[in-house]
Amino acid sequence: MISTEPIFGVAFFFQSAIGLVGNSLLLMLYVCISFKKPQQKKPMDLILAHLTLANMVTFFTKGIPEIMFCFGMRHFLDDVGCKALMYIYRVARGLSVCTTSLLSILQVLIISPRTSVLVSIKVGVPRYISHYFLFCWVTNAMIYIPVITSTEAIKNVTVSRYLYVSHIFMIREGNESKPPHLFLFGIIFHDFIFHVLMGLSSTHMVLLLYRHSKQVQHIYSSSHSPKSFREIKATQTILLLVTCFVSFYWINNCILIYESARFEKDAKWETIGSFFGGCFPAISPLLLIVRENRIPKPYCIPGKAQSSQKDFMDVLVNS
Repeated sequence: MISTEPIFGVAFFFQSAIGLVGNSLLLMLYVCISFKKPQQKKPMDLILAHLTLANMVTFFTKGIPEIMFCFGMRHFLDDVGCKALMYIYRVARGLSVCTTSLLSILQVLIISPRTSVLVSIKVGVPRYISHYFLFCWVTNAMIYIPVITSTEAIKNVTVSRYLYVSHIFMIREGNESKPPHLFLFGIIFHDFIFHVLMGLSSTHMVLLLYRHSKQVQHIYSSSHSPKSFREIKATQTILLLVTCFVSFYWINNCILIYESARFEKDAKWETIGSFFGGCFPAISPLLLIVRENRIPKPYCIPGKAQSSQKDFMDVLVNS
């Protein structure tokens, strides 16, 4: 029987390579714009930079260890290493949930009509983004503290008494005072709140876009400003991001719940779940790069392409 480990290794390698390169390019773009061309800054830049950073941490703590294992490296982490790796991964994943939720909420505020009750909130929200990030960091860091005490490196022991098993680490069953399923429920409930916020904001965005399409006869009507088109494009991008995030997140979560409920543990299920968990961090930078108008795209007009390339190089080189 052919081993599936090399196949998983190749899949994780390409996923991590695409994700790390894409997120690194986006993070570099946002940092360069912030310091060298502040006039091009957008309200979303700080949030997207935070999301790309969380995505990169996800690959370093999940994708790369999986690659190392699948290509033959065994027991390269002790208990302390597994605890640190699992804790950082879970915190980064939680930050990704919170950041994507904030992204969808802020876009709703941006595209809300002037007559909406949300306009009064719109002005003050950007000032509190850093406070929101601090709140997310603190809450996620506290929520996942039990991961530190329950995670162990893989050993030659019977794994049926463990709640969750992977190739690299195991999460043992808790005692009666700290039931593991209660902790699992707490994590899912925490993330569920942010998914509800994403769902509500995404529904509101869809309704606004539908109402807008009803009000115009065709999208390139001369009665609409370039700013309006940019807002529609940005809204469509956020909807794509949220849809991808929610889809891959719940596939990963369903696999996690299924594996936790099984008496006979199989680490392959955790590997499959980890791959789906890494799909959003790998795909999201590609969606943003394709739809980011500050990154030069190939044009049919040579002069336009040269101008776009020059603008991009000005961001990265000139101060």
